[in-house]
Amino acid sequence: MKNFITSMMLAFSVYGFSQTEKEKDSIIETINVLDEVVLTKKKVLYTQKSDRLVFNVENSIVSEGGTALDVLSRAPGVVVSQDGDLSLRGQQGVAVMINGKLTQLSQKELANYLKSTASSNIKQIEVITNPSAKYDAAGKAGIINIILKKTTESGLKGTAFASYGRGRKNRNSAGFNLNYNKDKWGVYGNYSYTFRGEEEKKEFNQTQFTDETRQQIATKNHQTSITDEPLTSNNFKIGTQYEVSAKTNLEFYVDAKIGSYQNIADGTNLLTDASNQTVFDAVTYNNSKEKWNDYTYAFSGVHKFDKEGQTMAFDFEYETSKFRSNQFQSADNTASAVTVNDRRGYIPSQLKVFSGKVDFVNPIKEKQSLEWGFKGSIKNNDNPSVYEYYDNNQWLIDFNSTNHFEYNEQIFAAYINYKYQLEKLNIQAGLRSEYTAIDINQKTLNEEHKDDYLKWFPSLSLKYEFTSSHSVHASYSRRINRPSQFDLNPFRFYDDSFNYSQGNPNLLPEITNAMEIGYAWKSSFMASVYLNKTKDVFTEVYNYDPNTNTTVTTEINVSKSYNYGINITNSSELNKWWSVNTLFNVFENKFMGNVLNSTTIDPIMTVNLNVQNSFTLTETLKAEANAQYQSKSNLGIYQRDGFFDFSIGISKQVLEKKGTIKLNVTDIFNTNNFHIKSVVAQTSFDKKYDLDNRIATIAFTYRI
Repeated sequence: MKNFITSMMLAFSVYGFSQTEKEKDSIIETINVLDEVVLTKKKVLYTQKSDRLVFNVENSIVSEGGTALDVLSRAPGVVVSQDGDLSLRGQQGVAVMINGKLTQLSQKELANYLKSTASSNIKQIEVITNPSAKYDAAGKAGIINIILKKTTESGLKGTAFASYGRGRKNRNSAGFNLNYNKDKWGVYGNYSYTFRGEEEKKEFNQTQFTDETRQQIATKNHQTSITDEPLTSNNFKIGTQYEVSAKTNLEFYVDAKIGSYQNIADGTNLLTDASNQTVFDAVTYNNSKEKWNDYTYAFSGVHKFDKEGQTMAFDFEYETSKFRSNQFQSADNTASAVTVNDRRGYIPSQLKVFSGKVDFVNPIKEKQSLEWGFKGSIKNNDNPSVYEYYDNNQWLIDFNSTNHFEYNEQIFAAYINYKYQLEKLNIQAGLRSEYTAIDINQKTLNEEHKDDYLKWFPSLSLKYEFTSSHSVHASYSRRINRPSQFDLNPFRFYDDSFNYSQGNPNLLPEITNAMEIGYAWKSSFMASVYLNKTKDVFTEVYNYDPNTNTTVTTEINVSKSYNYGINITNSSELNKWWSVNTLFNVFENKFMGNVLNSTTIDPIMTVNLNVQNSFTLTETLKAEANAQYQSKSNLGIYQRDGFFDFSIGISKQVLEKKGTIKLNVTDIFNTNNFHIKSVVAQTSFDKKYDLDNRIATIAFTYRI
């Protein structure tokens, strides 16, 4: 069924016409009716620009009622793992921006934030694979920019929304966006409440062999769990903007993210020997409670100089975030006298970040301009964690895990970017320099580690227009992916009694050189070929100890990797009521280096196909049917099985077109799951996640 549906959708999306680069999220069609000119506004899902692909989320029915993470999983070229990790065109290491500003949250905190952000607040998602020197060099795979809704019209404008969804658990959200603008002054604010109930079913299998030939089994380990994962969030933002003069605008806002998350898991753990005799058989229980509050204070402004086109913009931010996790883990072994101590952990974290940047635009002469600017950020993360185990009727501190870890990071950057527009050729060349200083203070062990480095990041993009309909483009950029403070922390973070992760203080940053060349026809058909080469690649590895029945996960650097592929985007209007957007990507990841005594990781050619169908049934009734398929792929030492997602939605305008009711069902066939496996050295590893992705949602939006 899924192959038939995918094939049919692809067959109907080969040729067609779509929007031009200048248009953002709609097409204006002119229709002659009895000497009258009628203008109708037709909303489109994707807009292809010279340096990015824009996903117009507010025009997507299927995306309504979900979260930002749900929407990202349907963005072109983006794949979301079960833990919320993002990859783009098969590459991990994606930088995320909110309204053009780089987030400072950790991977886990970012995943929680995206899960707690209602999709109704999102206007667009920009996928930028080769950013210019003006952007931060972070993110080896590129940048995803999430643009939230904001109205600039005069008077009081806004929207209110509410939704209810049901998968294995209930999900609901509600909120509003309000803007009031009059003369030179404006205020705005938004609030959203989100509750996301979720249940996941997990199955882990590990086989330990006697040696690296893997001819004789030593032990087998089988783990299962069913999780209950309620997440609650309250996010709000309030700000004001003022036009000081015709040339100067100022803005100030406060952004708050407050939430909680709990992971309750009931499971089993079975260990057998070479003779298939039971060595260990336990019933497990894990309960992790997390709370966070994050506040950002921002002040920005834009000034236009007397010379036409000459501007200066500044942006200063201070962010403070508190995160707390309380954990409890237990296991009851019924097979032998071997006991497992109950464990509990208190893991607080406080993040403080100050960042500021100044950007200038200077026209040199006609069709030439120079962009340049500076940016600095100072980050401090204090993480005093305490782990205890229960023994002899008392709680004792586990000194192997308890740790006070402080991370300090400073990044200072400067860039220059040159733009030149000839008759048919557009040139953009830039150079960015970033100096990084890191100070890691391991207070528990009284150890300090310092590092600093200066890196240069050139970028170049060319676009040649043969005619108004045909053009070619080429681009190059150099980027960096720095390890986070959690990647560098050498102490343990327990997922349960038998699995914990551990940072690597010797982890080096990844450096990527990315190249792309492509062709475009009327912005309706785009095709490109790309190649990314990365040095000191991060890859997750594991070590299993059969004596303690414990798996340790950490990250190491692999010598280098290559990511290369072909990307095709096509927008077709089959008739007045049916349009199709097709995104087709074929890529391969090739890793080179020594990983757990293995020098080869077999590359896998991967196909990613995304087909979005939009139907205009009547003037007020619209529908969508969207399909996404990805074949097998490799992520470092892991191989991920293919997955498929088919989702449908319908939208009806009511209340004189001020209100909209939307109904959608995502992952109808329940085939968008996460299954990874690997065989390296003496261990075979297999993880299956039955995700809670099949969700039916009804949503209502009212526009003031």
